[in-house]
This record gives sequence, structure tokens and C-alpha cells, in this order.
Amino acid sequence: MRAVLPVPGHTGRAALVGVGVGLLTLLCGVPYWCEHLTSAAVAVPAAGVFGAAGGLLLGTGDSRQRSGQMLLVGAVFVAFAWTAIWDSGIWPTFAFYSEGIGLTVSGAAVLAYPAGRLVDRADRYWVYAAIGVLIVGELFVELVSLPEWNDLSPDVFWPSLAPNRSLFDAAISTVTGLQVVLAGWYLVLLVRRGRRLSTTERPAAIPVLIGTGIAAAAIASTARTRTFTDLESLLSLYVVQNTISAVLALAVLSGALRERWREVDAPHRVIRMTSSTSSVATVRDALAAALRDPRLRLLFWVPAEHSYVDRRGHLVLHPSATTGRWLTEARMDDRQPLALVELDDALRLRRGMVDAVLRAGSQALLTAQLQAMATTQLEQVLAAQARVEERETAERQRLEKDLRDGAQRQLAALAEQLCGLDALGEPARTVVATCHDEVLGTIEDLEALARGLHPTVLRTDGLGAALDEVAVRLGLAVQLAVYAGRKPPAVEATAYFALCEGLTNVAKYAPEARVRIEVTEADGWLHGVVADDGPGGARVVAGGGLAGIDDRIRALHGRTLVESEAGTGTRLRVSLPCG
Repeated sequence: MRAVLPVPGHTGRAALVGVGVGLLTLLCGVPYWCEHLTSAAVAVPAAGVFGAAGGLLLGTGDSRQRSGQMLLVGAVFVAFAWTAIWDSGIWPTFAFYSEGIGLTVSGAAVLAYPAGRLVDRADRYWVYAAIGVLIVGELFVELVSLPEWNDLSPDVFWPSLAPNRSLFDAAISTVTGLQVVLAGWYLVLLVRRGRRLSTTERPAAIPVLIGTGIAAAAIASTARTRTFTDLESLLSLYVVQNTISAVLALAVLSGALRERWREVDAPHRVIRMTSSTSSVATVRDALAAALRDPRLRLLFWVPAEHSYVDRRGHLVLHPSATTGRWLTEARMDDRQPLALVELDDALRLRRGMVDAVLRAGSQALLTAQLQAMATTQLEQVLAAQARVEERETAERQRLEKDLRDGAQRQLAALAEQLCGLDALGEPARTVVATCHDEVLGTIEDLEALARGLHPTVLRTDGLGAALDEVAVRLGLAVQLAVYAGRKPPAVEATAYFALCEGLTNVAKYAPEARVRIEVTEADGWLHGVVADDGPGGARVVAGGGLAGIDDRIRALHGRTLVESEAGTGTRLRVSLPCG
């Protein structure tokens, strides 16, 4: 992994690059500067700042490096544009092309920032158009003109092919107009680019886009046809353009320095935020804050499962990133995997910073990984308990059905047969009557047993009817309200037996109390409440009925709450996930 370069060395090298560009600008325009000292005092430092901005991006070591290279190339060619003042040999022609190349490359550098490449087709088309207007357009103007028409010496090198004054005047008017259109198009691209920036790109790119927009608008407003025919006006325009370009340079410097400070501070921020606690939530929030990605997602490696789990302990067998996101792996120093981190795709271009942040948070990630592994084990235990509860519910339903369809039906048939023996004389009639009563009692006992295993009414009509039947059988004054539909059998059975336990306690300890039962559902959960106005004072005792209910509820990832202060009645609330 790359180490983050120290800020002083990085900025120092950028400053040296800026000094070099400033000196080049000074040397290329010496004759002009000697007569325009004020312009020199403004334009030369502005050119140096422009070069320093390119140098600062050049040293980032990531995708912004390409934008830095292009800005530096643009700054050098803009400096060469000042050789037009020499007005001899090939220098004026070279200067005019240098100006077009410098503006085109600098514009492309900003459009490519911070990705380091022209992503959109519209951006590439603008570059092609800029080449056509600023470079090919300049060539066409030279082909149809003479040097003196451009306020140059007749003996300079000039590719004059078919001089035509009318065509020349029309060409410079067209090229000037196209330059304004090109600037307007550029502004539209900058606005469009700003709207598409991700959260991680925005802090560094927005100042650059705003500064570039100001510079482009100002440069376009200074475009005049006279600059093609008057060298002094052209050089004055160069002074204005160099000065205005300092706005772009300062914006780049501001954004780059802010990003540089972010790179240096991000690992320390993770350490600060996780120094007191290293819970899964804290580690996730620390990484999200350091990398400026609020949607950051963590998946922890569990060696025993040979797979990843999410923050809730659920297995993720085939991790994949969503659209616009990417996955990177965090490892210990011994290369053992710790976690997968899902990040904004823009951070793919900032691998150095991402690696530094993950290194800084490796110990916190290790602690969070252990917590995730413990959560996974707990989830597996609870899932196993839930499966056992579901099997028990199914088995109770089977036994209830077997009792009703088997023994109970056979006893009912026997009772009918005994009724047919009423014609027998005494003492046989008395024996038959006694047997008949015993059979009916046995049928009632089997009915109670079947109802205790799994009431038929619960299976056929749901919780409301089943709870109402229990309340009638216990002889309680119950106000029943059910605002929930049918749920999975295990959920309904667990809720039913839990609420029945509450009703049984009321019948046992406060039979004269008024009782309210309410069953509701919200956000995927089923909530049941049994509340009475009895004496209160109920407690959950190990091995007792309420403790058993709590165990069954927890097996399905549910919650139980008992509120029973003395003199205020008792309130039992159970909550079960319906999924």
C-alpha cells in the first residue's frame, strides 16, 4: 500500500513547479515585460500559480495526477504564447498555436478532474470542437492572410497559402464567434458535471468547477476580432487571460489542499472515533465519516463459516456491489481477511487514501469482526431454536388431529353403541349408563387435551376466535380487540400460548379483575397485550409459566415485557416478527 506523502514536501514540489512556469512566462515575454512592468507583476505570478496547481495535482499519485499533467502542459504552452512578442522567425506562429493548445489542454484537464479521464461523450466532443476552433481555426486564418494583416513583420514565418482580405475578415469574425460559443458550451458542461458529482467527489471538484466557470466566462467576454489584427491588443488579452486563469488555479489549489488535508486526517479520524469503543456501528460510522461515504457497508469475514456476514450476523454467500459501488477488502498485517467494505465507486480513484484509512482502522475492524462472529453464532442458535419451535408446533397440530380423528372418534362411536343398550334390564342397564358416562367424560378429557396441544379454532379461525374461547372457558370479563390478519402457524401458536398464560394468571390471582386483550401488527411485527386492573406484583420466576413463555418468544427472535407494579395491575406484552 502506498504511504501518504507528507504535506510540506508535496506542496514544496508544487511551489517549485509554479516558480518554473512563472520564470518560463517571464523569459518568453521579456521584451513585453520590460515595457509593461505592472502587467508583468500580475501576469507572471498568475502563470506561476497556474503551474503550481498542476504541480500539486501531479503529486497526488492517484487519478488526479492526469489532470495535473494536463494542467502543467497547458500552463507551459500558455507561457510559450508570449513568444509572439519577438515578432521574428517562427515565434509568432508557434505562439498562436501554443495559445490554442494551452487553452484546449487546460479545459480538458478540468473536464477530466478528478477521474483523470473524459468520461462523458459530450466532454470529448467539446475537446474536438476546441481543437477545431482554437487550433484548426487559427491555421485557416493564417492560410488566408499575410503576416502584416496580423500586425506582424512581413519577414516572419507564416503559412500564407491564399491571402484574401475579405475571407480573412470573415474568418476572424467566425473564429471569434465560435470561441464565445465554445465558452458557453463549456459552462454548460461544468454545470452538468457539478450536478453529477458524487458525495465523495463534491468537496474537491466544486471549487474547481466554479473557478473554471468564472474564468471561462471572463475570457469569453474579452474575445475581440481586433486581437487578430493588433499584436498589442493580443498581448493585452494574454495579460487578462493569465490573470483570470489565476482564479481557476486558486480553486484547484484550494480543492487539492483540502483533499490533501483530508487524506492526512482521514486515518487519524478513524483512530479518534474508535479509540473509546469499537462496536460494529461505531467502526462503520468512523469509516463512513473518514471516507465521506454515508452509504458505506461492512461485511465481516467469519473463518468458521468461510463466508462473510453483515452487521446483523446474517450470512452473505456471494457478496456483490450495487450499481455505482465497489467492494474492497480489508486485511490484517498477516494478510488474513477482516472485512469487505462497499464504497462509492468514485473512491476507486483514491486507493491510497482508502488503504490508509483501512490500515488505521484495522484493530477496530478486528474487534468489530469478533462481535460480528459472536452475533452470527447467536443468530444460528436462535434460528435453531426457531426451527425446533416450528417443529413442535407442527407436532402438536399432528397430535391434536390424531386425537380427534382417532381415539376421540372411536370413543364417540362406542358411546353411540352404549346408547343402543338401553333396552337391557337391570342391573345391566345401570352398568351401561355408568360406562356411557365414563366414555363421555373421557371424550371431554381428550377434547381438553387436544385443545391444549393446538386448538382447532386457532387453526381455522385465527387468534381472535381462539382467545375469545379461552376467555369464556375461564369465566373472565375480557375486552378483546384483534387488529391483525393471519400469520404463520408458529407465530400464531406462540402468541396464543403466551397470551393464554397471561389470562391463566389473571384467572388464578385476580379472577374479579377486568381484562383487556389487544393484538396488533406494525412494521412486520405482531404485538399482543394482556392487561388487567388486578393487584399486580407479578414476577418472572425461573421455571415458571412466564419464564417459559419468554423462552418460546425469544426462540422466534421476539420480545417479552411484564409490567406489574403492586396496586397497578399487570400488563404482559409480547412481540414477534412475522417474517
